[in-house]
Amino acid sequence: MGSFRTLSLFDDEAVPILGGSLGWVPVRRRLGAGAFGTNAYRADRAGDAVIEDHVESPGQEEMYVVIRGSVRMEIGGEHTEASEGDVVFLPDPEVRRAGVALEDDTVVLAVGGWRDQPYHSLPWEPIFLAQDAMRRGDWAEAAETLEREAGEHIETGIVQFRLACCHAQAGEHDRALGELRRALESSPGLREKAAGDPLLEPLRDREGWPG
Repeated sequence: MGSFRTLSLFDDEAVPILGGSLGWVPVRRRLGAGAFGTNAYRADRAGDAVIEDHVESPGQEEMYVVIRGSVRMEIGGEHTEASEGDVVFLPDPEVRRAGVALEDDTVVLAVGGWRDQPYHSLPWEPIFLAQDAMRRGDWAEAAETLEREAGEHIETGIVQFRLACCHAQAGEHDRALGELRRALESSPGLREKAAGDPLLEPLRDREGWPG
């Protein structure tokens, strides 16, 4: 693959996430980086989310670099504003964080990793890659994307759960039930989520529903 690889945080195609309002550039995946996690996020309009509301539950430290525009961040109930060239570092993975663009065409680069262990990829990446197809209601494409992109995470409970949702909506009920059973076997904590997820509604009256 050569001695170096490049991409543009401004011009590379972004994957629509969060209902299509936020553009995700999967920097790590596209460059093939394995030592750390890094992704870019683009908000077209001021007022749109540019950092989703979340905690880094897997335990990663995280750093945000404002590449263009400016951001208002809420971090553990506190607020800070960061402009082009500013860096915001969050050492505590359990602190909730979110960011809203204050200018059109805001771009933020996120970098994360574990202090005490090598980096490894996480299952949210293939789920993000399938979000646009799910938003458009192309459930077959969403399932195909998950299966193609999941890699080592294909046996992860949350990926199996999302596959079950896609197959259920695509009318592949037997496949959906199989994926759902596997998801709950590996991640019993998803049972409550399954009980209330509307995407699984086509399965609830079928034999084999894991009630």
